[in-house]
This record gives sequence, structure tokens and C-alpha cells, in this order.
Amino acid sequence: MADPTLLTPPSSASGTAAISQGSLFGEADALGYNLGTVYDEMVTGNGRLRGHWQTFMSTLGPLDPAVMGVKWEEARRLLHQNGVTYNIYGDPQGMERPWPLDMIPLLIPPGEWEALSAGLAQRARLLNAVLNDVYGPQDLVRQGLIPPAALYADPGFRRVIHGIPVPGNIRLHFYAADLARSPDGRWVVLSDRAQAPSGGGYALENRAVITRIHTDALRHCGVEPLPPFFAAFRDMLAGLAPRSSRPRVVLLTPGPYNETYFEHVYLARHLGITLVEGADLTVRDRHVFVKTLSGLEPVDVILRRLDADFADPLAFRADSSLGVAGLVEAVRAGHVVVANALGSGLVESLSFTSLLPSLCPHVLGEELALPQLPSRWLRPGFDRAALAAQLDRLVVAPAFASSPGPHAQGRAVFGGDLGGPERAALLDRIAAQPWGTVVQEKPTLSTAPVWDGGRMQPRPLMLRVFLCATPDGGYITMPGGLTRVSPDTGRPVMSMQHGSGSKDTWVLSRQRPANLGIPGRSHPPEFRPPEARAILGALPSRVADSLFWLGRYAERSEAAVRLLRAAYTRLVDGNQPGAATERGVILWLMAWLGMVPWDLATMGESGSGRALRTALFAAVFDVNHPNSLRGNVQRMHRTAYTVRDRLSLDLWRVLTQTVRESQQPSGNSPRPDAAALLLHLDDVMIGLAAQAGLEQESMTRGPGWRFLDMGRRIERAIHALSLMRAARIADAASMPEPEVTARLEVLLELGESFMTYRARYLAEPFTAPVLDLLLLDESNPRALAFQLSALQDHLSHLPQTPDTGVETAANIVAGARLALANPDLLTAPEALHTTLDTLAESLPEISNLVAHAYFSHAFARTA
Repeated sequence: MADPTLLTPPSSASGTAAISQGSLFGEADALGYNLGTVYDEMVTGNGRLRGHWQTFMSTLGPLDPAVMGVKWEEARRLLHQNGVTYNIYGDPQGMERPWPLDMIPLLIPPGEWEALSAGLAQRARLLNAVLNDVYGPQDLVRQGLIPPAALYADPGFRRVIHGIPVPGNIRLHFYAADLARSPDGRWVVLSDRAQAPSGGGYALENRAVITRIHTDALRHCGVEPLPPFFAAFRDMLAGLAPRSSRPRVVLLTPGPYNETYFEHVYLARHLGITLVEGADLTVRDRHVFVKTLSGLEPVDVILRRLDADFADPLAFRADSSLGVAGLVEAVRAGHVVVANALGSGLVESLSFTSLLPSLCPHVLGEELALPQLPSRWLRPGFDRAALAAQLDRLVVAPAFASSPGPHAQGRAVFGGDLGGPERAALLDRIAAQPWGTVVQEKPTLSTAPVWDGGRMQPRPLMLRVFLCATPDGGYITMPGGLTRVSPDTGRPVMSMQHGSGSKDTWVLSRQRPANLGIPGRSHPPEFRPPEARAILGALPSRVADSLFWLGRYAERSEAAVRLLRAAYTRLVDGNQPGAATERGVILWLMAWLGMVPWDLATMGESGSGRALRTALFAAVFDVNHPNSLRGNVQRMHRTAYTVRDRLSLDLWRVLTQTVRESQQPSGNSPRPDAAALLLHLDDVMIGLAAQAGLEQESMTRGPGWRFLDMGRRIERAIHALSLMRAARIADAASMPEPEVTARLEVLLELGESFMTYRARYLAEPFTAPVLDLLLLDESNPRALAFQLSALQDHLSHLPQTPDTGVETAANIVAGARLALANPDLLTAPEALHTTLDTLAESLPEISNLVAHAYFSHAFARTA
């Protein structure tokens, strides 16, 4: 733009944008839909529904608030059951926030979408060509079409990447653009997403939910499906692999604390590729490997979802623990392909955006088809007075995506929101560093209907559209996108971190609804990898580690519930024969396990006052209590969250339900009494039992399940030994008979074997048969012998490793089974005492040996 007085005057609202409230009639009046003075996606300027909305609105019926409320609740429940979340750092309501999805989709007619798709494909080709030039010959810089400052002043330009070739000259494998509709009805590009575009997985999940609640509307409207795009994306990734035989593709995530971690899990599962963190990968001899149970397995393609800054601590940020040391050298050697290519985030900078209209004719030989928000990159000597005069209608933004420039926290600033002193301070900062600033026209966003307050309300929107590269150097567009809507009419900035909502985006098909199964326009260009699609690969060691501890935490939670239920049962039925004595035994066991203070355990039968109830309540709900039920359930949930891609949807739903049931009642609710808490614990136990059942009946018997079940077996064995030793069963001969009976009754209850004992022996508990049932009976899933047998089987089926720790662990288990075969165990107290103490000391070592053999890979190296 030639004139530093800046940008073109704002366009006047025309056509459908110039809306008078007095002109509303027909459909808009019937809907109670309050139009503003901007373009509305659903309703024309005279208040009538747009043609492509007619079919959809007719399927909704009269918009009864009660009916729509039921649909909204169904959508909310589906999102919750599917665990769709968006992480917000430092949120007092919890980091995992439910994904906000509106019931009313955004509809785009086919002709409009075809033009939009073609314009975005051109833009993607242009950006890819610019990236190839700036990281290659830099002809555009030498010709003066790109100012040198656009590269060398931008921290996003990765000098270490310069000169590294990429397969097929494709650096931008997956691209997204944020769009808004101007007052004259044209779509305008606001920004480009080329680093690691997010939102595609959420768009796919939005469609899955909306399909459930608007099934008829989806069918009658004829909506383009999304899966063919993701199939093409998967095939494109596999086709990038340097190896033609069984390429391994992984999705590299920053980890479970990233704000879009749900999407990483969802995409990895949908694409059928392995989800990995930086710690799962290692570089050896300039090759990238994933650490698996069977050793190091080569990786061919990395779909990265972390910024280049963090990808390789040797090449970029030395303090990054999220990436892979040596990754850049592996890319340089051509042994692995990273998508998007490292350094591609450079074109997200607004400095490049301002250059695209002039670059497009030179690079592609054609004008930029899709308009973008008018912008100007400031230079030294800019007209400060002109900028000050127009500041009210401008957005002042950092020129470089990787640098904050002269702006507070690196965020865009709306000039009209600033007071006098703030305006002056901003202008001073810009004058001191003009190269760091781009000014843009303030966008005027169109509105779309959302369901709020029992009726439709217009809200500003932005649309993010996704494209993926094709083998011929072109791009195909996902027929849909992620529509974000503002929480109110006065906020033009869309951010999920600041309360924005989302919509499904429907691209209407030209074909009849009956033919929508395979719509012609949705077919991607033909592409097949040489031999096979991407493979899942062997189980990463980190995943095995997490599954192992998921089993342990689940078992700890179950053990805590059983102890707490036993205690509260004796409080509720305190007058039953033997209840006071058994309560004393239970408190002793809980104190031994660190669940209640020792002074309560020494109170014996008299312990039933306020101090006891307070201690038990803390053992249920206190998250800071190291051995509380709530603490163990939270640890179980956090561990499960890191392996969500390995858990079935049903298992995840049950797990999240258990987490919810374990929460303390809200602060406004009175503290529940013992009877209410007992019912609460029953609900938690039902959830834990359902989780265990799904693990046993729905997981394939691969290494993942074996590590999960090993965690359970080790934890259950250790817990059983702890209970036996704490109950001092070896000293039963020196105790009064009522005391022995109480201890045996409690052990049978906690071991879930009371009914089996009664059915088998038809007698009161005696020491020898109780020990036989809880220690030696391999047919009893709660017996120690059963756990040892299962552990021995698991260890024998694990992948072979040169580490001798597995052999040592197997020897410990074999020795434990041999110790239980001692014929004097049930008749000689000293033999029982020695065996229990020895096993309690040796069995925990199995966990350490397995971890060293399969999880650390400290000395592993390929041949």
C-alpha cells in the first residue's frame, strides 16, 4: 500500500448489511431474531431466511424452547461422555473445560464454498512456494519482493533449516485459514495457520455430535461428509515416508497439559497413527526411533503438534523438554519427514500477510483470488499523525508471530479500546520499533444464530477452514470447518481460552441427499502408498508405563473404597453384634495404610466420635491426603488422560463417571452423614467395577492390556500382604477368640470372599481355611496365589529384552509361589510370619525391575 496514511476507509454497510429494525418481517419476526447492522448468515436484510437455510429451519419445527432444551442437553451429555475438553491454564474451574458446542450449525451453499475452496487452495500453494524460496534460493529476497527484515528480524525464520530439502517440495502439508465475512458478504482471510494448525479434530467431533441430534436435518439438507478428507490426509502422510514398506507415522504432542490435547488423541485414533510425546522418541545415528517394549523402532513421518521452538533442544530452545534432541539432523539426513516442515510457522507472521497480494502475481502468475483483511507493515518514518487519527478503526498487531513486538504480551490491540494515555504510550512504543508492527482494519464480523436463553440470538463468528497437500503439489479442502462464535455481540476476538463457543459447519452438496454416501466432490485425488497404509507400530514404552500405573491406581482406589465402606457400615450399623470390635480392626488397618491417624486406631472399639468422622471424611474427599480415595482417583484419572488414545470410549466414560462420583459435595451442600456417604461409596465402587470389567472384556490381550493388568496384580498382591501383616493373623493363637473372629471377618469382607467362604465351609471364620482362601487358592481372583500366577503368565508373554530384570522379576514371582507351597504355612505361625514379611519386601521390587527393563531404555541401541 502506497500511502502510510494507511488503509482504505471502511466499507459502508451495503445490501443485506444495511438493516433497519423497522424492516423486519416474516421469518425473522417469527423467530424472535434480533438483527444488527452487519451481514447475517441466516437472515437477509429484509428479515427473510436465506434460501440455503430454508430446508434446515423447516426440519427444526416451531423452535419450542422445551424441545430445543432437550436437544441442547443431549449434545452436552454426548460431549461429556466423549470427554471432549479444552484445557485452560490456571482456570479455577479446573483445567479441563467442556467443549462449548452450539446446536445450530453454520450453513454454506455449494457455489460459495467452491469459490472459497479454490481461493484457499491458491493461498496454500502461494505460502508453500514462498516457504520453499526463503528456505532455499531466496530469489524473492534478492529481487526485492520480500524485505530482508521479513526474514532476519523475525525469530520465526529458522536459519538452521535453510537449505534442507523436503520431499515433493511440500513444506506446508496441513494448512488452515481464519476467515470472516465482510459487510458486503465476501469472505476475507484474517490470518494463516501454518505452524501446527489446530481445530480439525474438534470439527470432526462437532460433526459426530451434531449428527446425533440433527440426523434428519443432515440428511435432508445434503451435507458433504468429512471422513474422505481425513482419509486423504492419512494417505498423504504415509506417502511422505522415506521407506516404502510399512511406513510408521506418529503424531507428536506436547503432552496432556496442552490446551488441545483432546484433539491430538482424537486425530491419532481417527487417523490410525501412534500418539507420542518427545520422551517417546530418540535419535540414534541421525535416525528417529520410538521407544517400544521390544526396543527401538524406526519412525518415518512425524505429524507435529508442537511449535518448532520446542521441537529440538539442540537446534532451537535449549530449555525445551517437549521435543527430540537431534531431530533437525535426522531431517537433514532425509531419514524422517516432519509435517508441517520445521520453520513453516514463518508465514503466520502478519509481515508476510501484508506482502501476499504483491507476491501472488510474481510467484503464481495470477492475482490473489481471496481477499484478505487490509493491512500495512510499518516502516521507519511512518506517518504517526495519520496513524493516530485513524487508530479508532485499526487493529495494531505484532508483525512477527514469534515475537511480541512493541505490544503488551504480544497481543493485538484494538485502537478504539484505548484511552488517551494508553494511545500515546502505544504510539511511542511503535515509533521505537516500527518494524515490529502491522496495522489492519478492524474486522466487521458477520453474525450467525446461536441457541441462548431459550431462543435464537445472533453472535459474531469466525470460520477456520483446513486444507491438506496432494501428491501433485495442490491442496484439497475439508468440506466444513471449525466455526467459532463470540459469547456476546460486542467481542470480535474469538478465543476458546476466553469463552468463545463453536459450531459445526455444513457445506451443502449439489447432489441429492440420497446420493450423499459418496458425494462426487468429496473424493480426494487418487493416492495410494506403495505397499501399505501407516502402521500403529509397537506399544511405546511411555504408554506401557502409564497403563501399568493406571492399573495400580485403579486397584488402590478400589482398596480404599472397600476399607471406607467397611468403616462406614460399622458406623451406620453400630449396634450389630461385633460391629464395635470389627470397627476397631478396620481403623487399625486404615492407620497401618496411612488413611487415618494412629491415635484413632488405638481407640479401638470406642472410636466413633467427631474426630473419627472427620478423619474418615478426609480419607474419602481430601485431595491433599496422600492415601485418600479422591487422591487415588485423581491420580488414576491423570494417568488415564495420558493414554486416552489407548482406551475405548466406553472405558473413558466409565472412568470419568467414577471421577465425578468421587468428588466432594458442593460447598453449599451440608456434609453428608454416614448413611449418605455409604451410598456415595457404593456408586464409586460400581464405577470401578465397571472399569475393571471393561478392561477384562473389551481390551485385546496385547502388551498394553498385560501391563495394565500387571499393575493391578502387583498392587492387589501388595495390598493383600499389607492387610495380612497389619491384622497380625500369624499371632492369632495368642488373641481372644472374638478378636480373631473379628479380624477374619474383616479380611474376608475386604477380600470380597465372605460369601465364598460361607458357601464352602458353612461355618464361622477359622484361621486356617481363611488363610487358604485368601492366600493359597488360585481359583479365587482375590487370593495372593491368583495374583502371582497371573504375574508369572504376564511376564512370560512380554516382549523379550536383553535386560536381565525381567528374568529376575520372574524369579521373584516363582520364589513367592514356592514360598506359598510351604506345607507348614497354615499350621506354623512362625512360618506364616516369615513368609508374609519376606513377600512384602520382595514383591514391590517387581515394579522396579519391569520399569528398568521396559520403560527407561537407558542403554538400548539398535544394531
